[in-house]
Amino acid sequence: MYLHVTIKTKGPNMNLSPRTRILLLIVGVFWITLDQETYSLVADLGTEFITNIINKFWTEILTTILLRYA
Repeated sequence: MYLHVTIKTKGPNMNLSPRTRILLLIVGVFWITLDQETYSLVADLGTEFITNIINKFWTEILTTILLRYA
């Protein structure tokens, strides 16, 4: 498999060596993986935060009901 990578600058196109292309591909894949892990972690923290708020809310309601009718 041959991957052709060029970077456009204000002047002429700059052709990159095969080693540089492979390095850029590896860095790109690593960066995408890192971003997905970060987004996943943030989503998990957000879900946990919302779950804690809901649990506290229902705990207050159930405690109020139990104390009122006990």
